[in-house]
Amino acid sequence: MTARTLAWTGFLAVAAFVLLVAGRLTALDPVENLTLTLTSPVQRILHDATTPIANWVNDVTDASGLSAENKRLRADNERLMTELARAREDAVQLRKLQDATGIKQQFPNDTFVAASVVARDSSNARRMVAISRGRSDGVKDGMIVVTEGHSLVGTVTKTFDSYAWVTLITDPTSAVSAMVQSSRAEGVVAGNYGGSLNMEFVGQGAAVQDGDFVITSGIGGGYPPGIVIGRVSAVATAGQDLFQKVKVDHLASLDKLEQVLVLTSFLPKTFAQP
Repeated sequence: MTARTLAWTGFLAVAAFVLLVAGRLTALDPVENLTLTLTSPVQRILHDATTPIANWVNDVTDASGLSAENKRLRADNERLMTELARAREDAVQLRKLQDATGIKQQFPNDTFVAASVVARDSSNARRMVAISRGRSDGVKDGMIVVTEGHSLVGTVTKTFDSYAWVTLITDPTSAVSAMVQSSRAEGVVAGNYGGSLNMEFVGQGAAVQDGDFVITSGIGGGYPPGIVIGRVSAVATAGQDLFQKVKVDHLASLDKLEQVLVLTSFLPKTFAQP
């Protein structure tokens, strides 16, 4: 630092001290005015030089505060979204419980065991699901499984102590004696490798229309009568064929089943040949 700079710095310090004392005593107004006149250019220079630094410090402080605020808002948003998802799931489970309760009220003489779908057959050849109820819950081979809306899902085909496998009606080996609800036309609803349902052996003269409900007929004793299987979605007739080609859509998506009911009050019946 040069001697001139030191002298100038000392002068400013002395001037500041004099102004402080004079301000207190209010006795050096002429000197104060003169000093302010001499130092005002320096004050402006110092102000202009330090203002950007002060602004930068303020910006950094504000940015840090905004970052913390954004982090807090993101956490609050995540918490609210989680609570919303939980509320929706609670509403779904409540609706399912109410539906299941309604089923029991509609069929007071039947007993059901509620179960969750815990696994699905991984092969493309079979359509089966595992449920969370087994022999220890009173589930037996041959029992009928329905959705919570009481449409037919399939049949229990293999039971274990704590779980059981259910063959869906869309499985290629499945065949259910059925009838068209409106016309009482009978046939057999069978699954196929594509996972859809067809009603077979429906005579050409039988009245079948799109939208008709298809229900179990009870013929053969394998299923109780009156369980809804699905609705007719397509009908094709040909003069040379003995039977109509009837496509049936299940009321629920069997590929997305989560909860089912096992009809424990019914077991298949077998009839001896005459």
